[in-house]
Amino acid sequence: MVENSRQGILELMIDLVKIPSVSCSPGEAEAGRFIHSKLMTLPYFREHPENNRLIPVPDDPFGRGVVLAIAEADPPTRDTVILTGHYDVVDTGDFGPLEHLAFSPAEYTEKLREKGLEGDAGRDLNSGDYIFGRGVMDMKCGLAAEMALIAEAVCSPGKLKVNLLFLAVPDEEVGSAGMRAAVPVLAALQRSRELRLLGAVMTEPASAGAPDAEDEVISFGSVGKLMPFFYCVGTGSHVGQYFEGFNASLLAAHCMLLVEGDPSLADSARGETVPPPACLFSRDLREGYSVTLPDRAAVFFNLLTLGKTPADVVREMKIIAGKAFENAVDQIRKSAFERGAFFREFKPLVLTFEEFTSATAAALGTDIKEKIREVVRGMDPSMDDRLRSLALITEMLSWVPPASPMMITGFLPPYYPHRSNGEVTAGDKRIRRVAERVMEVAKRDHGVRMSTREFFQGICDLSYMGFQGSAFDVFCMAANTPGWGSIYRVALREMMELDVPVMNLGPSGKDPHKPTERLCLSYSLEVFPRLLREAVAAFGEASKNDIEL
Repeated sequence: MVENSRQGILELMIDLVKIPSVSCSPGEAEAGRFIHSKLMTLPYFREHPENNRLIPVPDDPFGRGVVLAIAEADPPTRDTVILTGHYDVVDTGDFGPLEHLAFSPAEYTEKLREKGLEGDAGRDLNSGDYIFGRGVMDMKCGLAAEMALIAEAVCSPGKLKVNLLFLAVPDEEVGSAGMRAAVPVLAALQRSRELRLLGAVMTEPASAGAPDAEDEVISFGSVGKLMPFFYCVGTGSHVGQYFEGFNASLLAAHCMLLVEGDPSLADSARGETVPPPACLFSRDLREGYSVTLPDRAAVFFNLLTLGKTPADVVREMKIIAGKAFENAVDQIRKSAFERGAFFREFKPLVLTFEEFTSATAAALGTDIKEKIREVVRGMDPSMDDRLRSLALITEMLSWVPPASPMMITGFLPPYYPHRSNGEVTAGDKRIRRVAERVMEVAKRDHGVRMSTREFFQGICDLSYMGFQGSAFDVFCMAANTPGWGSIYRVALREMMELDVPVMNLGPSGKDPHKPTERLCLSYSLEVFPRLLREAVAAFGEASKNDIEL
């Protein structure tokens, strides 16, 4: 049974943590089944099984599913609040010799107490108010609190004045396959039941999205993420004939030098700034060892956005690619001159993936869309999406082999559009009013100070609750992402249809993705659940009084 109490949330959280739901593993599918079956123990869902669904992620090699449950209010209403979160976690390799206890919070915390910890983590451990373990704060406590509130709502359907739509998804830590699969289902449900989606509340701990904050934080938007890549084509030659070739890895290295940590590429909006881009992959694309200069290499970056569009970024990356190419050629030219060696000059060629696709189709004299789909169908679906995308480019290059070195730039999965609250729509204004109410109650009833941020800066699934870009953004992403629609797809049309105001209000914890990941028990099990209930009640009150701000 699920119970909305300190002990009930704690027990449910521990049950959730026990499931090793590491991203892209069978444990994720197990966690989805557990959440669905746990909700089904509630009499309401046994009587209304159509309101508690386990929806398979299409073509998923791991058999994962999205849990979508709706608790209907009495009297009936169209007004609905979404409670959402992810049930996957990052792996536990960094737990070292205690890895076998990573999913056993009580035992792991006790073992750490015997061992001892230094610094802030040690102080929290000794306070007795923290529990340690993978997933306790990111984000199974938040999910447990949401499920407990759902249980309360179905027992007292007239209390909150709104429907609660619970959405638990896999894969947030990798590519958000769960939320991307949920978006079309959400949009269809909104249409079929004529729901009025007042807002979506995610329950990630604030420290995951505002690590520098001293107070507990409510966030109103979500940072975006693009993954620009540079596919570098060189010329192979034996290392003994160095100047007869051109090293593709050198091109990749110069791209990294120009992009990595560049503050001018860090986006800003509404008084906030994201960190600069970081390289997540840089290597040659050979399968084994060789003393030949690599003729294929790739590098890609994590680039966060608050206002930049895909067109803005692809334009920047093409300029950077040109500069990197010039720098690499100049380096080899100087080296050849000093050695008295001959270096064959060539004109650097930089293409966006859209331009490369068009040039390939023109050279072949045919539409290559079906040819691309055929290549993708032949790939292992469990292969990493980014590697499949790069492998597709490699295959396409074999159709029309380049005559000289070149670079191709575009985007790799995943894509997270940024979302902001511009205080323009009634929904945006209402959700800010809800946050004000929560902050007032936190201070008055619990002595807790809270602050607000415009963006949750931990990449998250709130990005998919709507799309604030243009049709050109959609075209730019699709045209410049290898395998868009076959390797990877975002349901942008359905996202535009949803357009749900978002906020993050979560429990309190520290050190996500670290072996010192921990949850503050007093706040997370006592204060936070009450604030979550208050937020939902505030939505209901705003709707009841028809507040249009």
